This record gives sequence, structure tokens and C-alpha cells, in this order.
Amino acid sequence: MKNSLLKYGYIIMWLICGQTLTSNAQDIRRVEGLVFEASSGDPIPGASLLEDGTTNGTITDLDGRFSIQLTTADPVLVVSFIGFETQLVKVGTNSQIEIQLKEDMKNLDEVIVIGYGTQKKSDVTGAVSSLRADDFNKGLNATFDQMLVGKAAGVQVVQNSGEPGSGIAIRVRGSSSINAGSSPLYVVDGLPLDNSPPITGGGAHFDASQPRNPLSSINPADIESIEILKDASATAIYGARGANGVVMITTKRGKEGRTTISYNSYVGVQNVANKIKLLSAEEYRVVLNGIIADGGGSPQYMIPDGPLNETDWQDELFRRNAAMHNHNLSFTGGNAKTNYFASFNYFKQDGVVQNSSFERYSAKLNLSTQASEKLEMGLNLNISYNADDFVPSGFGINAESGTIYSALNFDPTLPLRDSDGTYSLSPFLDLDNPLTLANGSDAQANTYRTFGTVYAKYAIRPGLTANLNLGGDILHSRRDVYVDRTTRHGGPQGGIATILLGQNTNYLVEGTLSYDKSWTGHQLNILAGVTTQRFVFDNISNVARNFPSDATETYNMGLGDRSTFVLGSGRASNSLLSYLGRINYEFKEKYLLTASFRADGSSRFGANNRFGYFPSFAAGWKLHEENFMSGSALWSTLKPRASWGQTGNQEIGNYAAISTFSAGPTAILNDNVVSTTNPARIANPNLRWETTEQTNLGLDFGLWGDRVYGGVDYFRKRTFDMLLNLPVPTSSGFNAILSNVGSVRNTGWEFSLTSRNFSGAFEWSTTVNMATLKNEVLDLGGLGQIITGNAGQTSQIFLLREGMPAFSFYGYQIDGIWQQGEDFSQTLDNVAPGDFKYRDVNGDNMVTAEDRVILGNSFPDFTWSIGNNLSYKNFNLNVFVEGVQGVSMLNNNLVDAYFPIQFRRNRFAEPYLNRWTPENPSDTYPSFVNPTSQGSKLVNSYTVEDASYVRIRTVTLSYVFPHGIKHISNLSVNITGENLFTFTGYSGYDPTVSPNGGAFSRVDFNAYPVSRNFILGISANF
Repeated sequence: MKNSLLKYGYIIMWLICGQTLTSNAQDIRRVEGLVFEASSGDPIPGASLLEDGTTNGTITDLDGRFSIQLTTADPVLVVSFIGFETQLVKVGTNSQIEIQLKEDMKNLDEVIVIGYGTQKKSDVTGAVSSLRADDFNKGLNATFDQMLVGKAAGVQVVQNSGEPGSGIAIRVRGSSSINAGSSPLYVVDGLPLDNSPPITGGGAHFDASQPRNPLSSINPADIESIEILKDASATAIYGARGANGVVMITTKRGKEGRTTISYNSYVGVQNVANKIKLLSAEEYRVVLNGIIADGGGSPQYMIPDGPLNETDWQDELFRRNAAMHNHNLSFTGGNAKTNYFASFNYFKQDGVVQNSSFERYSAKLNLSTQASEKLEMGLNLNISYNADDFVPSGFGINAESGTIYSALNFDPTLPLRDSDGTYSLSPFLDLDNPLTLANGSDAQANTYRTFGTVYAKYAIRPGLTANLNLGGDILHSRRDVYVDRTTRHGGPQGGIATILLGQNTNYLVEGTLSYDKSWTGHQLNILAGVTTQRFVFDNISNVARNFPSDATETYNMGLGDRSTFVLGSGRASNSLLSYLGRINYEFKEKYLLTASFRADGSSRFGANNRFGYFPSFAAGWKLHEENFMSGSALWSTLKPRASWGQTGNQEIGNYAAISTFSAGPTAILNDNVVSTTNPARIANPNLRWETTEQTNLGLDFGLWGDRVYGGVDYFRKRTFDMLLNLPVPTSSGFNAILSNVGSVRNTGWEFSLTSRNFSGAFEWSTTVNMATLKNEVLDLGGLGQIITGNAGQTSQIFLLREGMPAFSFYGYQIDGIWQQGEDFSQTLDNVAPGDFKYRDVNGDNMVTAEDRVILGNSFPDFTWSIGNNLSYKNFNLNVFVEGVQGVSMLNNNLVDAYFPIQFRRNRFAEPYLNRWTPENPSDTYPSFVNPTSQGSKLVNSYTVEDASYVRIRTVTLSYVFPHGIKHISNLSVNITGENLFTFTGYSGYDPTVSPNGGAFSRVDFNAYPVSRNFILGISANF
């Protein structure tokens, strides 16, 4: 490699660092020499030389030469440079030495996991993001998906809320469906997992619309690597489940050698990162009495003069310094034939809301053995138990609401408790006290999950291997919910008990043949296989009321009033039968071709379309291996690649293609009550897959010996045969039939870059990820447009219209505030000074539903992250910052503030303290005297907010102790601050959450707050 360009690149580093690393220790003698590249003989400027066991070091100059004073009797030099193998050089008695460095092929030949196999990273032709343990997010990671936030370009991770154990939405390259699922497929050690929660809903009069996270059963510390397959070339091998991307999770494996025991642990505290500023008790009185004086509200709602109680219900509800701790113990080792990895984990996180927590016990065993010269067998097993304790927190309103909704709306002039010791209630509010809900409405869930695979690999002949993979997954959960007599619902009904049971099971049988052949200038790999997987879903629900006391809760449902019993159960299943094949071909170690094909048969689809067929093709060119590039000092890696393929989406639920029946009204026949059934849907035997066709153009690059490396991708992804409900004649007895008619497109750019800025005693590397995304609805099957979505009192939130992004916010543009003296004859609406001035789009002097406009969408224009890792001696500092720009979210709690359901509810402070009055003619905030005088225009340009943000997500400082402690190695301690600062104009708790679970249809309503965390950790090997 020629170094003329590198010389100028390292001159600054040499001038700054080259003369400052020399130790002040006693000068024993001086040695001089040259560091050069073994393959070309070119000198290497900027190479680091460190005297082993000391901090004495230097850096080579522009000609690769160095001079160093040695301070030890038997000196050894540690010589390193990015992109080359580190050398240990014994100096001996020499005063002049020459040192050769060889190119480090380890990074170039890094093996990554792809569908049904592995591949050298340098040979990959698809778009794959590969993450190792060092790449994962630091801090509190209850589930592995939290480790991915901001770490892969084109992959958006949106948490439903800050609640321990809550769900997280991951979206790869946008959203490819309207009615079908949008989550990626998760594959753990070769087993495709079902990610649907076994239990949904909260129970009778318990507001819990957010499902738990099924992936919380996986201990993040067990994970070795995560590969995210993004384009069709990478995902088509998974056929009908590949349209939304594939997340490949590989857990740790045993290694030959003595048994190593590893222990790592952390403890920490959590506090609410951001409170919503509400009216204080005195502000509440002044504002509400002022609105009444201006003609809004009834005089009965006046708050009298005199001393006030001052209760901040958020402070009363939120825990301070909520504890968390995590403990991992693992054993790894093996011999020439058998390797093992075993781990045990305990994790406990108390929530920042009282009486909420998440707890996990898990065990992991990975075992592989070479049973004979030709036969390898192995086991991957994961067992976990999760215990959830959670409080009401969902989309309910009024008496059906949860703790957050009540804390934001409850009267701040009321005391915590009345004189009789019970929690206070307001006669003016149809709300429970937030502390009553936290303590009197309790839900506890116990979830058990066991999943894993056993496999065998048999070498039939050189290059030909047969693989058998058998897998299973059993997920069982029970949720006990009790609403006691202290609550508004539980009191008059004598307590309300609910037991919900859910069980998801699946099994996998998979056989493949793999053939590898190499000959002069050629490398060929062929994969063929057949796989089947069956899924079964069971659920039971029991509700009872009117118990003798609250003491038994759900422990004896038979004590309830039998006339109140409500029983339910269900079972559903589906299965897949698939045939797959793939060819990887490499010519002269420069030219790469990949082709794959999968045929998927699913029981979910119509009898006329049981099978779908999903091809893909990709090509790559290792341009840097061409002779005309061999002299380039700039490009160490340059690989353009392109791919095309089709994938499918079968996540439409079970039995959508056939006629089904649901419970109908009861009838009286011969004086007997008879249960009946009703047809629930019309059959569609032609129902088939949603198909996503994707084209990807990419470039992998490396500069200056891969000192700087990364990739750029452009993708164009179109989904057709999208599933929509089309209207049918009402004479059929139905309103609509599910049909394949729609189309949507996602396009975007992805960019990733890693720069190794400094190496040697001081090391500094930077990683940057950026992505853009554009979504467009192309076809709605003649429907024109679809208006959908509701939350609380708000309805008709989203618009789907051809030519626009899916799930665009659809509402009214506010142009200011009506002022005194304006010409009110220009509108026929019932307006007065101080009212919102809604835009009359069609110019008919009235603002009606016809004047709604698109106010934004939840597809971000731009996502980005930057991580810096700095090391000096035994210290390491990691700083990670991420951001999202150009994204909108409906703040539905702000809707309740602008359009309160009841007058005596508390309000957001900013708009009410600055509301319009004749003395304060604001053009920003209305008077709030009659908020609905022009109708309930709840979705508008005020309540749909810009949710862009920049967040300092984690800062971690760690220290590795020097060797010398007997029987202990790699002892380190670290301290982490998480969610330290968020810069945003969003007025809710947090701009990163989406309680409705939609990453691209985001509605923030009663979101459990995100916490700011401080964590102290320790790790050691024995």
C-alpha cells in the first residue's frame, strides 16, 4: 500500500502525540528503527510503539521511523496500527530494528450470520447491519431491542412507554402494510420466534391497552451478535415473513480451553426524566375562576377564596430513586470435541410509577459436540420466568382511565387523603384518585417461556453437509387483576376479579443440504432445504364480581356472585410449509453473485392461493481487488453491490380467508335460553400474500487501510396486493370483504461510517449512522381515501390517501386567535374574540370537516446517531447521542387540555397561564371560555406536535484494573448516565414514545414516563 497520502493525514497526529508519549522514567538506552508494511515494504507513518508493561511510547514519523528511550531491562515493544496485526517485538541488545506489520485480515474476514447459514462479511451482497456486544447501547437494557436504538441505519426503534417490561416497536425501512403486521421476523439461534403477546387487554375495569414485550424473556447479556437483514436479497430466504426485515440473534458459544467464569452486575436508580408542567393549586384557582368570570363554565365550579391544599399528583404518584439491579453469571469452556456456554440471570426493575415493576429469572445453555469425525450435534436452550406488577395505564378516559391520566387531570386543590383516611375524590370529576388507582387496582402477571433448538450436522462427503434443526417454543402467561372496593368501579360492584390465561406454542422441523466447492478462481455454495412450523394460540378469561371481602382477590373466584361470572376462551392455529434454496458464487475473489428462492405455503390464506413464491438476486464487485486499484493508498475497500427481490407478509391473523362465526344474541326456545352464533366475516378463497418488491443499491467502502470504513445504501421498496377491506353490497349481510388491492412505497438512503481517529496509548473512534425515509400510498383499490384512528375522546385521527404518506394526521389548521375588532362577518361559525381561528380551506365561510388538511406524519425525514469511544490507558469513555428530525405525533393529553371533558380538570400550565383575555390579546393561545363553540376540532395544528429531538442517550465511563489480582482477570467497573438530556419542542413527557404501539402512526396518550438513570456496574472473569 502506497503511503504518500497517509503521510499528510498523520502529520498532525504525530506533531501532537508523537513527542508527548515518552515516559519520564529513567533512561536506560535508546533504540531506533523503521516500521513498514510487510506486503509492499512501504513505511507506515503514525504507527504506535509502546514499551510493554509501561506507559512509555512513541509514534512513527512521516517516513515510518521512530526513536524511543527504553526503561526496562528486557524490553518488549508492542507495535500497532489500524488495519494491521499487532506485533510484540523483543528488542534484546539491538539499537537498530526494523519491524514488519501484516495486514489484519480478521475484520475483512469477519463472519456474520445470514438466513440458514453464515458468510464472510466481505462477501455479503445484501444490505445487512451487523452489531457485536461492543456496539450495543450501554445502560439499562431490560430487553435486547433497547440495545438497538440508533445503532443501525434504517432501523427505527420506538418504545411504547417507559414502563418496565413494556413493548417496543422495531421497524426496518419504513412500513409496508396498513392492515397486516409491520414487525420484523426474529430468529434466535436458528429458531424463528412468534412475537405476539399471549395476553392482550387488561381485565375488567383495568386500563392496560399496552401488551407486554414477549422478547423480554431473552437475557441481553447472552447475546453475541445481532444481524439485521434489510433488503430482499438478505430476507427473501424467509419468504412470507421477510417483508418487514429479519433480526438474527446469535447467543454466546463455548470455546475450547479451561472453564472461564464471568460475573457482571449493575445497580442503579431511576427518576422521571421530564414532568409535565401543570397548573399549581393557586394558578388553578385563578385560571378557572377567571374563565368563569369571562362567561365560561358554571358558577358552581368556582373555587372559593381562602387557604388551599397544594397537591402535585405527579409527585405523589412517581417514585423517587426507583431501584434496579442486574446480575449475570456465566460459564464457558470446552475441549477439542465439546464446547459449552451456560448462564444465569436475575434482573429487577422497579418502575418510576408506584407499584409497577418487572422481574426476570433466566437460564441459558448452549452445547455443541463433535460426536464423530462427520457428525456434530448441539443444543441451544433458553428458560425464563418473568414477573410483572403493573398499574392501570392505557387509553381509557374518565372513570375507566389509568394512573397517568388521573394524575394529569385531578384537582390540585384536593388533599392526598380525606379526614377519614381514604384517598380524596372530587364531586366535580368522573375520575378516581391516581393513588387509589395505583394501590387499589392491581395486576400481576407471571410468564414462563422455554424455547430452543437441537441440531445435527453430518458431513456426507467433503463439501456436502446435511443439517437437521428441531425447535420448539412454549410461552405461557397468567395475569391476575383485582379492582378493590376503594375504587369507583370496585366499590359499588363489591370488588372485581379477572384472570387471563394465554399460551403460545410452536414447533419447527427443518432440514437443509449445503454444498461448498472451490476450484481455481471459483467458489460456490449451494443451499437447499425444507422447513415446516406450526403455531397454536390458546386463551382463557374469567371475570367475577361481588366478593365477601377484598382479602381473597383472585385467589378464590368461586366466592364471587355467580350471576356476575363472565367466561371466555379461544384457540387458533396456523402452519407453514416451505421449500428454500440459495446459491452464492464468487469468481476470482472479486465478483459476487447471490440468488435465492423460497416457496411458502400458509394455512392463513385462501384455498386458491396457499403458496407464494419469493425470488431474489444480488451482485457485488470487490473493486479494490482489481489490478488497477492495487496502487491506491486511499481505497482499502470498495465494493458496489445491487439486489432485487420479493418477500411476503403473512401477519394478518388467523382464519381471515374463511367464513367464521362469533357469539350472537341469546334466544328463548321452549322456555329455555339458547346461545346462538352469527357469521363474522365473508370468505375470500383468493386471499393471498402481501408482496413487497425491493431494489437496493449499495456501496461498502474503506479508506486508508480501513481506518475509515462504512457503507451507503439506497432502497426502493414497493408493497402490492396490500390487504384492505373493500365494501360489498349490504344484501350480502356484510359491509366489507378483506381483499388484495392496495399498494404502498417506501424509499430512502442509509449511511454508516466508522472512523478510527487515534490509535495507540490514546484511542478514539467515532461511529455515525444516518437515514432518510419517504413513504407514499400508491393505491387504495378505488376507495379514494380512508379516515381512521381513535384515542380517548379523539377520533378520525389519520388519513390514508393516494400520493400521501400512510397514516397522515388529518385535522384543522389554526391560523391564530380571533381578536376584538376583527370582521366576524367573514365567517358563519359561532366565534367570539379569544376563539381559535381555524383555516377555511374551501372558502365557504364555514369551517367543517371538508376543511381538514394534512398536518404531518410519523415517518421521520431524517434519523441519525453518533457514538464516540475514547480510551486512555485503563480508562474508557463512551458517549452516544441520537436524534430524529421531521416527525409528528398527536399529543392526545394536550387535546384534553384544550378541550377538557369536565371543567374542573387540571390543565397544562403554558397555554392557560398565557390565555387570551381582553387585557392579554394573545394570538397564540385561546381564551378557553367556550372551547367547543365551533365543534370538537380535536385534531389540529396545535395538538399535532413536532416530535423531533436530540438526546444524549448514554455516557459511560469505565476503568479496567491492571492484571495482578490472583484468580481474577478483566476486572472492570463502570458508571453510566442514561437519558441525560433531551432537546425537543415537544410538550409531552417524551418525544420518543408511542403508547399506541404504532411506530409510524404515533399517538401519545397517558404515556408511562421515561426515566433518567444512573448505573454503577462491575464485571470480572475468574
